[in-house]
Amino acid sequence: MLFLRVVAVLAGLSWLSAQTDAPVIESGPRAGVPIPPCIAFAPSGPFAGEEFDIAARIGKAPSAILFVHEVTRNTGPMITGLDRLGVQWAWTGLQVHAVRIAADRTEAEIASKRSSDAMQLARPMLVSIDGAEGPGAYALHKKATLTLVLCKDGAVVRSVAFTDTGRADLGKLRTLLEEVTGPVPTEPAELAKAMQERLSRDPDVLRAMVVQLTLQLQKLERQEQNRMQRQQGQAGRDGQNPDAGQQPNPANRPREGKAPEDEELRGLLRRAIQKAADDAELTAVFAAVETRVGTDASLRAQATEMWKLMLSLDYGNDDSKRRAREYLAKHAR
Repeated sequence: MLFLRVVAVLAGLSWLSAQTDAPVIESGPRAGVPIPPCIAFAPSGPFAGEEFDIAARIGKAPSAILFVHEVTRNTGPMITGLDRLGVQWAWTGLQVHAVRIAADRTEAEIASKRSSDAMQLARPMLVSIDGAEGPGAYALHKKATLTLVLCKDGAVVRSVAFTDTGRADLGKLRTLLEEVTGPVPTEPAELAKAMQERLSRDPDVLRAMVVQLTLQLQKLERQEQNRMQRQQGQAGRDGQNPDAGQQPNPANRPREGKAPEDEELRGLLRRAIQKAADDAELTAVFAAVETRVGTDASLRAQATEMWKLMLSLDYGNDDSKRRAREYLAKHAR
C-alpha cells in the first residue's frame, strides 16, 4: 500500500515538472532573415490614413515591431512602455511600431484609435491588413498576446512571444530594445555624452524629435492634471475641502511638502510619479536630482519638499516611493 502511494506521489511530481518545463511559445520570424514585408494601415497619428510597408519604412534602422494580439489591462503597459521608450530613445535612431492583429479590420481600426487615444500614444497603433493571422511571413502564434520583433541593419535580430505579461515585463522590454540600440546610459553625464555623439545632424530630424518630445511632455502633464482633478473631486465628494491642502490617500494623511519652484526638479518629479517608470528610469531620475541639487541648500530643500509631497499624495509606484523615503531619511532634517 505504501509502495502504491509513493508511486502516485512520484507520478504527480513528474506531471508537475512536465507542466513547469512546457516549451516556450515561438512567435515571429527567426533571427537573421531579412525583415519580411508588413503592410499596415494607420487609423490616426502622424501617418493617419496611410497604408504602407513597415519593413520598407524601417529600412536599416534599429527598430521594434510589437504585434498586439490582445489589447487588455495587462498588455496596455507594454504598449505604452514601448511607445515612451520610442520617444525617449529617438536619438539612437530607434523606430517603434505597434501593430494590431484582428479578424475584423474595420472594427480593429476604430478600437485601435480609441485605445491609442486613451493611452495617449505618441505613435498610435497601426492595423495589419492581413486579418487575424497577421502577415504570413511573420509566423505569429495565435496563443501569444504580444509578439515583439527586434530588427537592425535590415534583418531580424530576435522575436519574443509574451503570453502572461504586464508592468513586470517593462524592465525586460528595455533590455530587449538595447539589443538593437546598444546600451543606453542611465547616469545623466554619460547619457548626455552618448546623445551628443549619436544625435542626428540633420536639422529636419532634430526638429521632428523636439516636436515629438514636447508633445509627449504635454501629454504627461495633462495626465497628471487630470489625475489631480479627479482626486480633488473625490475629496469634495468625501466631504473634504480640496482647496484646504488635503488630498485623499490610503493612510488619510494631510498633504505635506510642496512642488518645487525649480523647473528641472519639477520635470524630474513628473518622471518619478509615472506608474510605468522602471528601475533604470528611476535610477536616472534620482541621479539627476542629486546632480541638479549638488551643494545648493535651496535646491536640496525643494527636492526634500517635493518627495514629501509625492509620498503624501501617494503618487508613483512602489519603487519610486521607496527611493523617495530613502532620500528623505538621508537628507531631511
